[in-house]
Amino acid sequence: MKKQANRSRNFNLAYIMETIDKTNTSDQPELDAPTEPSMNASIEPQVKEETLDNEAQAPIPMSITPHQYSTRSKDKKDNDNTLKSQLKQKQHNVIVQPRLKPVPFKKLDLTKNDGKEPIKQLIKKMNNKDSFYQSDDHPFNKRGFKYKPCKPNPSFPSNLYSTTDLPPFIVRPSYFDRSQGIIFNNDMSSVSTLQGWRSVRSNIGVREGKHYVEFNIINANTTGDKSHVRIGFARKEASLEAPVGFDGYGYGLRDLNGQKITLSRPMDFMKNCKEIDTAGFKSGDVIGMLIELPPLKEQKQAIESFINQKLREKNTQSNDNHPSKKKRKTKKNSEIDNDDEKYTKYDNISRDQIPIKYKNALYYEQYEYTTTKKMDHLLNPVTVFGEKAILENAVNSGEATNLQNIPNSKISVFKNGIEIGVMFENLYSFLPTYLEDSELNVSYNTRQSQNSSYKNTDDGSLGYYPMLSVFQDGVVGINPGPDFKFPIAGLNKDVRPISERYNENVVEGWYWDLIDEIEAEYLDSFDV
Repeated sequence: MKKQANRSRNFNLAYIMETIDKTNTSDQPELDAPTEPSMNASIEPQVKEETLDNEAQAPIPMSITPHQYSTRSKDKKDNDNTLKSQLKQKQHNVIVQPRLKPVPFKKLDLTKNDGKEPIKQLIKKMNNKDSFYQSDDHPFNKRGFKYKPCKPNPSFPSNLYSTTDLPPFIVRPSYFDRSQGIIFNNDMSSVSTLQGWRSVRSNIGVREGKHYVEFNIINANTTGDKSHVRIGFARKEASLEAPVGFDGYGYGLRDLNGQKITLSRPMDFMKNCKEIDTAGFKSGDVIGMLIELPPLKEQKQAIESFINQKLREKNTQSNDNHPSKKKRKTKKNSEIDNDDEKYTKYDNISRDQIPIKYKNALYYEQYEYTTTKKMDHLLNPVTVFGEKAILENAVNSGEATNLQNIPNSKISVFKNGIEIGVMFENLYSFLPTYLEDSELNVSYNTRQSQNSSYKNTDDGSLGYYPMLSVFQDGVVGINPGPDFKFPIAGLNKDVRPISERYNENVVEGWYWDLIDEIEAEYLDSFDV
């Protein structure tokens, strides 16, 4: 039995081992015969499993790739828009400078500056029973800035605003272009002051042509009274805290003895007229003034001739100092390599203005024209520190000849209808020039101290304005016409009342508003 059991156990073991061997033999794959490695086979890293995994995954198309947000996506978009804008500018041969765009208006702004006068405060009632007021709820022209009313214009998609005005809609003393010490009557026809000399310019100026205006002397030069007035014409640069004629920007007439005055140098004038009883003027008199300016085209031609003459003088001086050198050829005015001259080549009117809100009202803010060093030196010529030269010496030395004059320009005076004569002629030019040379002692004619990028441009406001100056309760009024107390010969023919300039000025404002809007829309089209 024992032997039979051992024999059975050995059989089972042999059977199991045989079965295992058969199983291993049947599962094992057949091996290929060994082959020599190919010379063209590529050498790759032996990472078969990873390679197979990557090949198994199909690449995701870019169109369906989910967007990955980044903090630089906005900057990239801006850069792309800038490149597109530059490409568009290059295609159109245009260089667009960044501009300060106006703030969009609100619905409530549509009713602002809609024919409303500034709020007035009663200051004093004069002996003539005329009440005088003050207004301070609007900005004043000072510190190199000036202001004018504006209103929203839904028809302007780029500039959004346009020019308007405040009542009364006539030629009158300006609300903005006056000293804060000036007070005015209810209809803005006359002004006064409680202080020393204070001045105000009219809201409309003269640039060309013959225009007549009357000044009504209401209270001035009365016995036992210290009140006085001065009247005349002045440019935008003239000081409002001094009487007209204080500097070279204005030409005035004194009430005390009828002297004419500019650069603070009085000269006899009215006493030379034998047809009037007394020199000077006082309360109740009417002083008429006729200003004559040639056409702007002639004024600009005179400026070109002036500049060419100065350049010829410079070349002559240079050749005299260096006789061995060949004579230089004088360039024509149109060929001068000067950015300012190119900028104003086509007599552009450049108005840098931006709408602002002041005390819940809308106004345009602009750079104002300020005094130049040349005119300041003409007023106070200084040759040595602490020593002042006499004006005549400055004139004889050529100081005044380096300032451009307006040929065939003059201001004539009439007293109560009687012609006194020509008060001033060859007035200083108000137009910009683009020549500045220390050797020739010539400088620019206009300046904007607050505008660092000023290019000697004209914004349309340059010219001569009727100017009224008052001293200690002095009262003077302005009559722009057309109904004058003492009309002069030639009126309404070749001489026009200055009142006609108001409608012209309104049309000019609308015209340049349209030009500015068209230009702004074109430039904005390059924004991408």
